[in-house]
Amino acid sequence: MALDMRALYYIALPTGALREENKQTYTERVKANENCMNQNFTILAQKIAELEARLAALENE
Repeated sequence: MALDMRALYYIALPTGALREENKQTYTERVKANENCMNQNFTILAQKIAELEARLAALENE
């Protein structure tokens, strides 16, 4: 059983800050966190697909 691998989980954290002078820094941190989390989900999805492929190969032996 093969999975169609595409991004399933995009993380979108709220933008904005408590104080206006920190808004740019806050937004940059949020975007960096979103990027890292999306990369992690991609890695996890790829690993699951690999494990499913191995399991399918073992079941067909």
